[in-house]
Amino acid sequence: MRRQAGQATVEWSATTLALALAFAALAFAVARTDAWRFGDGVVHALVCAIEGGCGERDALDFAYGDGVAQLVREHAPNLVYERRSAALPIDFRRCRETSCSDGSDAARAVDRSRSGLPVTAFTRVVDRRERGGALYLQYWFYYPESFTAGIGRLFGDAWPGYHPDDWEAYQVRVGPGDRATARATAHGSYASGWAPAGGWYRVSGGSHAGHLVALPRGERVTPASKLALVPLERLKGTGRYSFEVSPPWRKDVYTRPESPHS
Repeated sequence: MRRQAGQATVEWSATTLALALAFAALAFAVARTDAWRFGDGVVHALVCAIEGGCGERDALDFAYGDGVAQLVREHAPNLVYERRSAALPIDFRRCRETSCSDGSDAARAVDRSRSGLPVTAFTRVVDRRERGGALYLQYWFYYPESFTAGIGRLFGDAWPGYHPDDWEAYQVRVGPGDRATARATAHGSYASGWAPAGGWYRVSGGSHAGHLVALPRGERVTPASKLALVPLERLKGTGRYSFEVSPPWRKDVYTRPESPHS
C-alpha cells in the first residue's frame, strides 16, 4: 500500500505540474492574442512554459524567420531626441496618453517613459529580393499627441496639440551587396530621399518629424539595442482601433515601400 500511495503521489504531482503548465500557457497565449493567432500562441506558450520563457526575440523570429529577424535587429535605429522634448514612442495597445509617453529630457540613455512603458518600434518587412528587388525594413513609432516643440513638456494633456495620435517612421532599404540606405518620415512625406544608413535617427520635439543624422550632440538617446521591437505583421484586432492619423497598415507605403507618401 505504501508503494501504491507513493506512486499515486508522484502521479498526482506530475498531473498537477502538467495542469499548471497548461494554464500558464493558456494565460500566456491569451495575453498575446493581439500579436499572434490564438492557436499558435497556445503551442508557443507551452514551449515557453517548459523551456523557461519567451520574449521579443521569439516574436521577431516567429514573424520573419531567423535571417530576416536578425537584419531587423541589426538595422534598428538609435534614436536621439531634440532637446526639451518630452515624448517617447510607446506601444499604443498599452496607453494613448502623453502622461504615459513622457520622459526625462536629461542627456542620457533612456529606454522607458516615466510611467514605465518601454520605448517601442513597430516593425514591418517587405521582401522583394526574389524578384530582383530590395529588402525593406520599416520601423514605426507611435506618439499620443503632436505638439509644437516644447509645448507638450510645458502643458502636457492640458494642451490640445495639433492632433491626437502621431505615427512616424524610419525605413531601411537593403539592396544588392547588402548596401543599406534609409529615409525618415516628416509631415506626411520624407525629410529627404534615400541616403546611406548611418543608424542614427533624430526625433524633432513636438512634431516628432524624423531626420537622418550622423551622431547625437549631447541629447538623450535610446540605443537600438534597448528598443522594444514589435512585428506589425503579427498584430491582430487592429481594426478595432481608431486613430486621428492613419496607422501604418493603412498607409500606401506599407505595401508599396518606395511610395513618396508617409
